[in-house]
Amino acid sequence: MKMSEKFILNSSAKKIFIREWETKGQPKKNILIIHGLGEHSGRYKEFAEFYIEKGIGVYALDLQGHGKSMGKRGHIKSFEEYLDSVENSLIFIRKKFLDTPIILFGHSLGGLIALNFLIERESKEIDKSIISSPWIETETKVPEYLLIIQKILKNIFPSLRLNNRLNSNHLSKNKEIVKKYVEDELVHNKISLNLYSEVMSAIDNVKQKASRIKINIFLYHGKSDKIISSNGTSKVNKLLKKCELKLYDNVYHEPHNDLEKEEVYINILEFIKKI
Repeated sequence: MKMSEKFILNSSAKKIFIREWETKGQPKKNILIIHGLGEHSGRYKEFAEFYIEKGIGVYALDLQGHGKSMGKRGHIKSFEEYLDSVENSLIFIRKKFLDTPIILFGHSLGGLIALNFLIERESKEIDKSIISSPWIETETKVPEYLLIIQKILKNIFPSLRLNNRLNSNHLSKNKEIVKKYVEDELVHNKISLNLYSEVMSAIDNVKQKASRIKINIFLYHGKSDKIISSNGTSKVNKLLKKCELKLYDNVYHEPHNDLEKEEVYINILEFIKKI
């Protein structure tokens, strides 16, 4: 399997890193992956290998402030910077394959970004979308007093970063996946006060405007996710007009990396193949 690496510029003139896993011939379709908070595109290698063998090209960007992309780790000035990076990535793929359908895949924070992109940009480049464990409701609620402190401090120290308090053991039941995550030098555990504020606004935007999304979506989540609640995903499902919802029993935050990943891969492939 051939993998190439590229840098493109986003609207802030920051270099955004993109991985491309290529099919042997002309791809039937292409997937663009948006990863979650703190991780990076390289963690989707095994995911990409499965679809490459099926003749589907796979691209994955490192979000600003993540992986090999530029930017302060875990910080952005505006959520629009994420949306611009997605748009420029789509343009990059479209220039290579003028008529090949593109499927937008987003996991966790990436799922929230994908939903906002579908709402705000209404891109004609996207054929359908796959949303994995989107950041809509966290499993552990943040105390109200901390939210008040955060709102005050983010106006004074917007780029101040805190530990995101993500428990790596809650990512997957596969201990090898957890071990690799902990040892991965490109993974970080930071979130700035402003990024958190932008995420909260993006969540509200989905709750208010998700019904605007016109394309078909495969929305899935693990019922045993201890990081992001599957309840939020179920609520979003009710707002979407064209959506297939799949909730997996005994699956953690990263269904594509859990012990049941083969079932997840196949379900995604079946959705992709549908006209």
